[in-house]
Formats: sequence, structure tokens, C-alpha cells
Amino acid sequence: MKKKAILFLPLILLLGICIFLSMGLKQDPKKIASALIGKPVPEFFQADLLDINHIINNKSLPKQPFLLNVWGSWCYYCMQEHPFLMELSAQHIPIVGINYRDQKQGALEMLTRKGNPFIMNIDDSRGELAMKLGVDGAPETYLVDENGVIRYRYSGAFNKKIWEQEIQPEFNKLIQ
Repeated sequence: MKKKAILFLPLILLLGICIFLSMGLKQDPKKIASALIGKPVPEFFQADLLDINHIINNKSLPKQPFLLNVWGSWCYYCMQEHPFLMELSAQHIPIVGINYRDQKQGALEMLTRKGNPFIMNIDDSRGELAMKLGVDGAPETYLVDENGVIRYRYSGAFNKKIWEQEIQPEFNKLIQ
């Protein structure tokens, strides 16, 4: 009897794994909370994309609520999101860029051609800071408070509708 039960054990394990994975597929990746919500931006020391002699670190970050946007010139969805970032920048919404796994020349050309919405831009060509943040792809945007604590995460390109419905209410809470 025990031998027959042992024969079915791999099948039972496989079914359990399949059920677990299918539950994950039903979740919206844009809605999955980051483990860093409520925690400070991880410590980093990285070059400024526009000036490699200038090192940016946590102490360089704005002392007011800001958006931390992960982007790359190679990223199709980042290109779609970029005009809206320019609009937010024109409204004086501070945005810090993390140029993720990009070639510097391509990134600089994109900023020259499409405009630069970022008050500072971190060169993360090796993806080190993105890995610490738990980035699962670009674009990805974090809302950070005046103390450098991550308060919200949005994965994917966002636009005016998403800004107004999801991110701006959280941003407004931080500036009041």
C-alpha cells in the first residue's frame, strides 16, 4: 500500500506547484507591492549620467517628495511614458531618473532628442541600484517621501489617467 502512495507523490507535488504558479499568474504585476514600501531607498553611490565625475548617493536625493523613475533608451514603454514625464516636470514635480542597463550614448541621445524631465539622473548601467530596489523591468516608478522612504511603487509605463487615479493622490498626501 505504501509503495502505491509513494508512486503518486511526484504527481501530487507537481499539481501543488501548478496551482501555486497559476495563482501568481492571476495577479496584476502593476499591483504587486514592493518589499521596500515603508523602507528607505537602498544605499547607493553611483555616477551621475550627465557628469561621471559627480557621484550621486542617498544624501543627494531631494528633501521633498519625488518620483524615482527607472528608464532606458532601449525600452519601448519608457519612450511611451517619456512625454508624460516631461509634462510632470513642467509642473515642477521632481523626478529622479535611474538610467537602467543602458549604453550611455543612447541615453544621452534620447534626453537630447526628447528632453530631460529629470532633476538628476543616476547611471545604473550595471543594474546595481535597480537590483537593490527589486526592479522587475523598465519603466518602474517609485514615490519617495522627503525622508527618502519609498511610499508607493508602480510597475510599467504610466500616463495621465494612472497619475491622476493612483499616484497623484499618494503624492498629494506627502506634500500636505
